[in-house]
Amino acid sequence: MYSIDPEDVRAAALKQLAEILEDPRIQRLALRAAGHPALAGDALQNTYFALARLEYIGQIVNLRAYVCTVLFREIRRERNQLGAALVDDFPQVVEAHQGTVGCQPASPLAVDDMACTSVQAQVWLERFAAQREGFRDAVPARSGDPARYRNVIRDAAGQVLRDGINGEPSEADTNDGLRAAYPEYFDQPGAAPNTLHQRFRRAREDVKALLQAVVNHDELT
Repeated sequence: MYSIDPEDVRAAALKQLAEILEDPRIQRLALRAAGHPALAGDALQNTYFALARLEYIGQIVNLRAYVCTVLFREIRRERNQLGAALVDDFPQVVEAHQGTVGCQPASPLAVDDMACTSVQAQVWLERFAAQREGFRDAVPARSGDPARYRNVIRDAAGQVLRDGINGEPSEADTNDGLRAAYPEYFDQPGAAPNTLHQRFRRAREDVKALLQAVVNHDELT
């Protein structure tokens, strides 16, 4: 009997992933959802990178529906509607988009996919808990009270991570969430609107960088 090489399965899945993202229907779908060519392009690229690093990508039965799910989540994340929510390992049924061109109704998740998602999510949570001080120390010092700013970013990232794993929108890195956590900095009396805008933008970038460190298995010292 012949056995199937897992690397061959993975290579075939990556080829299929690239073909799906190059499909003009998927690209038009991304543009309609994003509302801007640059945003759509970024979302398509980020979707590829997010899925390409999944070790079990070759086990996904309905890769096209999976791609659509991640693409929509990436667009929402880019538009700050879901904050910096992760998209790597949350294969959800595309119920809200089943009638959209390019995405066929998704089948229920395979048991193996659900198990992989659960295990990976637990790994992220454990890594965040074990290295939370290291993650905090890696956050740039952007306020007059660096320790507090770093704590706010770390706590926001942790909440975004938990909310993302639970499939819930997160408010932790929104303007309101950051303002409530650190009003002296994000709602500083007399600060120019543009100054506050830049603070919010950089804070979300810091949350995103911290989450990427968790997901990408970065080693912090």
